Amino acid sequence: MSSMPTTRLIRHHYPQLHKMTTSPADLIFITGSTGFIGSQVTVLALEAGYRVRLSVRKEQQIQKLKQLFHQFVSNIDFVVVPDITSFGAFDSVLDGVRYVFHLASPMPGKGADFRSEYAEPAVKGTETMLSSADRANSVETVVIMSSVLALMPLGALGAKEGIFNDLDMEFPGGPEGSGAMYQASKILAHQATHAFNKTHKPHYTLVTLHPSFVLGRSLVQHSAEDIDGINAFLWQSLQLETPFFPPAWVHVKDVAEAHLKILELDIASGEEFVLSGHPFTWDDVATFVREKYPEVNTKLQGPFDPSITVDSSKAQKTLGFKWRTMEDMLVDVIEQQLSFTS
Repeated sequence: MSSMPTTRLIRHHYPQLHKMTTSPADLIFITGSTGFIGSQVTVLALEAGYRVRLSVRKEQQIQKLKQLFHQFVSNIDFVVVPDITSFGAFDSVLDGVRYVFHLASPMPGKGADFRSEYAEPAVKGTETMLSSADRANSVETVVIMSSVLALMPLGALGAKEGIFNDLDMEFPGGPEGSGAMYQASKILAHQATHAFNKTHKPHYTLVTLHPSFVLGRSLVQHSAEDIDGINAFLWQSLQLETPFFPPAWVHVKDVAEAHLKILELDIASGEEFVLSGHPFTWDDVATFVREKYPEVNTKLQGPFDPSITVDSSKAQKTLGFKWRTMEDMLVDVIEQQLSFTS
């Protein structure tokens, strides 16, 4: 019988770099730091003076993170957790951790099998994180990255209408299918979070963040072909007459800042915060892109479907947000993409 993968803590020390003055209580454990949002969260936490412990699935990912966060490596520990769905996977790596940011989760377009590539990693990964944190006495706050789609009826991105309860249900092909599988996994993971909080009543403060479609400059994109996630959805939509996702967006830096703001405030456990910027339409997008970036040659052509309404006033008021604009997001994504093709 083959042995189960084990979780390992790997510390990298760089004495030539100045070590910031922090206390052991300032340690944040972050999953998903190799991703679009997670990398921005990690940079912001390090810039704010926190120490971080980053979880990766494979040891070879560590070198890339060392290069990405090279200014702060003296304040980073790395842990290898091969399977985040395995019960107790995080038990041995939360010693001394005060805060947990759980962002590791499947992304749209990253798989074809719903059960194995979307639902189980999202649900079991979340449950594993919540239970391990509850067994770690030092943990005070856990922030779970969810999605606004977890709070919406399944069908918003193309799945059949109805109550979702079948792990083996079929989805349409293409972007609509991957989007529907992503939404279903987020719904299930959020249900699991609610159930855990109600059943176990963990000792820590549990907060969930629910961003709309997250856009902005990527720290992990290295070529035009690397464009990923919602940035890719946007870039593809600019070459279509009719886009395939609604204009309800939030800047990735706003999402990153929300994680840190949670730690600064006295927030009740179980709170949910929807994160979404100012409302606009695809007509606004088409007009802006044609005027500022004629070289993109966008094919967007109205009339477009009505925009969906996302109420993020609670986050704006409680967390003190001044949302970045549609223009900020478009500039970040388009200029990064053009920089790779020029």
